[in-house]
Order: sequence, then structure tokens, then C-alpha cells
Amino acid sequence: ARMTPLVLLGTFASHLFGGSAGREGTALQTGASLADQLTRPLRLGPADRRILLMAGISGGFGSVFGTPLAGAVFGLEVLAIGKLRYDAILPCFIAAIVGDRMTLACGVHHTVFRIQQIPEIDTRGLLAAVIAGVAFGLTGRLFATVTHGISRWFRRTIRYAPLRPVLGGAVVAAAVFAIGSTRYIGLGIPAIVESFARPVAPWDFAAKLLFTALTLGCGFKGGEVTPLFFIGATLGNALGRILPLPMPLLAGMGFVGVFAGAANTPLASTLMAMELFGAEAGVFAAIASVVAYLTSGHAGIYSAQRIALSKHAGAGHEEGLRLADLGDVRQAPEIDLFEHLHHLGYLKGNDDSRMNELTVLRLYFKTGATARARSGWRKLIAPALGPYLLQHAKEAGIDQAVLHRVTGGFLNDGRLTLDNSDVPPPSLPQCLEMVGEEELLRAFLDLHRPVLGEVRIVLLRGEQLDADGLRDARMSVD
Repeated sequence: ARMTPLVLLGTFASHLFGGSAGREGTALQTGASLADQLTRPLRLGPADRRILLMAGISGGFGSVFGTPLAGAVFGLEVLAIGKLRYDAILPCFIAAIVGDRMTLACGVHHTVFRIQQIPEIDTRGLLAAVIAGVAFGLTGRLFATVTHGISRWFRRTIRYAPLRPVLGGAVVAAAVFAIGSTRYIGLGIPAIVESFARPVAPWDFAAKLLFTALTLGCGFKGGEVTPLFFIGATLGNALGRILPLPMPLLAGMGFVGVFAGAANTPLASTLMAMELFGAEAGVFAAIASVVAYLTSGHAGIYSAQRIALSKHAGAGHEEGLRLADLGDVRQAPEIDLFEHLHHLGYLKGNDDSRMNELTVLRLYFKTGATARARSGWRKLIAPALGPYLLQHAKEAGIDQAVLHRVTGGFLNDGRLTLDNSDVPPPSLPQCLEMVGEEELLRAFLDLHRPVLGEVRIVLLRGEQLDADGLRDARMSVD
């Protein structure tokens, strides 16, 4: 429930102070967070909750751009690369259409884009569309990589989160004064419209990419989609100087193509082009979007997006992972866990005896639990309990801590829950496991007692067993 007002205020602040960000991020998160409030009153299970979230995303997307068909498919397509959830097709379409109608009923009008000349489809034009799609896909990948890289740098360098947008905003402001233009901040709608009408500067797309990556990477809120429209439209406009397709058509292809590559949503992007530019542009937009999608690889602006089906056969080992986890997996050394068991972290060198001195502390808490303050405005911005305790465990010098991602299980009522979605089952508790010296673990509990009121605490003094020891233990029990 905190998501809606906070993301709205954050986006308002981003635009008020000149950040290069969009507005659709607010719409998507507002739609999803408001829809999620129905989970408990309606007693929805994990699968139904996921469908509700998808419908909320569709409603937000369809309403903010005036593209209900694209919005509906976007909600179906965005959560998992290579997989569509057809059980959510009716809720997503209803939410997108109703959201669009409600926006129009409120008197909101969307920007109109014109493509006057669309040539006949021939071999030359199709080849040009493929070349443009490659450029759009590489640009979308570059945008996602630079944005996430800047975000990681700020998190690693500046520990105090509110200071990151202050510093990043100062850099953006200095850059604006240095170039003497505000063309590359804000939504950039005038520049997008201009790219459909006449030639623009060939470096416009690169400048907008850098300004937006810095704005979002340092912590400002908003969205990536409208800036991606700016980047794509101006890049398509620049390609019109060298490719044998009309400049307005290439601007429209770039408008949706860069977005398709960065968001991994080629079907939604194609439908958006048809809704905005007319059905005649559909074939060219589809080629650009699909090629951009394939060219961008397993990169994207949504780090929580999961790879359900790999784009390429050689990357099949990445299926099931989130985009945020790919970097760690790709950089991890190839090891034989059976031969090098100490890489799991439970054994320190060859000193196996130390394991008998360690204690395991397990904290069980509800999905969505927060490190809530007892009173005051801090209740609104309380961090999630799991990451909060994990960070403080690291700072306290505890040997190791693992926050387990729950995908299935059962409690005392005997009901078995199995779920493969990105949203943890709300009926099952989360678990943070810490291993260390008992005295240090107890001190950690005392220090964080104010946020552990609804946490089930289990302290285990364990003994490590190898295969032989486990067999001996079974024999003694028998």
C-alpha cells in the first residue's frame, strides 16, 4: 500500500527537478500495487495473485499510453521472457481496456504521431528493416547495461541512499548548464514529435540515453519507456540518412524497436506501433521489434524479469534466472561442488572442528514483513525485513547469512503449496539463516529486538555430518 503514494511523489519530484525520466513506471507500479491490495480480502492464492498483478500492470500501461491492446499483451509478456500466461489473458485485456477508457473519460488526451508515407514491402525495405532492428536492439541493450551499471556504482559508492539522487541530480544539472539546453531532460515529447517531421541531430539519441541512465541510475523515480521512445525515434530519424526507408517510418520503428529490445516485449511493441501509427506500419514495426528483441540478448531494463525460455540455444543454462542474477552466474567460476565442498562456505579451510562450535540462527517471518518503526512517518518508508536484517548481519561480522527464497512447502495445516512465480507464496514464511558464534548471534538479536516482534526465532546448535556420520546416526536411531 505504501508503493502507490511514494512512487507517485518520487516521480513528481523527478520531473519537478528536471530529471530525464518517464511517467509509465508510476502507472505500472500504481496499477500493480493497488491491484495487490485485493489479495487478502479476496483470499487469493499465489497463482491468482500473480494474475491480478499482471492485470494491474496491463491497466497502467494501457491507460498511460492510450494503447489498450499493447497494454494487455505487455502485462502478459513482461514478467517472463519467452512465455505468455494465457490464463491471465481475459483479466489483462479487461484491465487495459477499462484503464484506457477511464483515462479518456477524465479528459486526458494522448500525443498523436503521424506517418504519412509507408512504402510497399519489398526485399530492399525488409533488409533495411532488419538492419535497423539490429541497431535498435543493440541500443536497447546498451541503455539497460549503462543504467544498471550506474545504479550499481552509486549503491557501492554511496551507502546512504537519499544522498545518491542529490549527487546524481547535481551532475545532471551541471550537464544541462554545460550544454545550454533542456532538450534531453523531462519526457522529451516535443523532440519525439519533431523526429517524425524533420531531421534532428544525429547525436540526440546518445545524449538522451546518457541523461536518462544517470537520472534513473542514481535513484530518481519515473520510468524508462518514454525516454526509450525518445532514444528510438531519434535513432530511427538518424538512420533515415543512410537506410532506404522514409525517415518518419524509421522514427516509428525506432520508437517501438528500442523499447522491444530493452523491455523484451516484441509483441506488445508491435501492437503499440499499429495502435499509434496505423496497421500499415505493422510489418515494418514487427520486423524491427522482433530483430531488436533477439539482438538485445538476455539484458533488459527490468532486473526482476525472469528467463522462462532462452532466446538462443547456447544460453539455455540461463533459463529460470532473473536478469539481475545473470551477472553473478556468468562470472562464477566453474567448480565441482563434490570435489570442492568448502566453496559452499560451511567449511573454513581444513579446520572441520570449528563447525561444532558454530550455531545456526533461523528467523521466520511473513512475506512482505518490514522493519517497521513503532511510530511516526518512518512507518511509510520501512524497508523489507529480510534485506534489512541481512545487511545488518553483514555489518555485525556474522560468519554467513542466507536469505532463502521460498517457492513451496506446507505448514501445520498440511496444505502443500508449489509455486514457480517471482512472487513468494504469501501463505509461507520467509527464512533468514545465519551461522556464527552463539554469543554474536544473541547480541544481534538483542540489538534488533524492536523489529523482531512478529518473528519466530529458532536457535540450533548443530553438528556437521558427512555421509558416514549420517549413516551412523540413522543406525543409532533405529
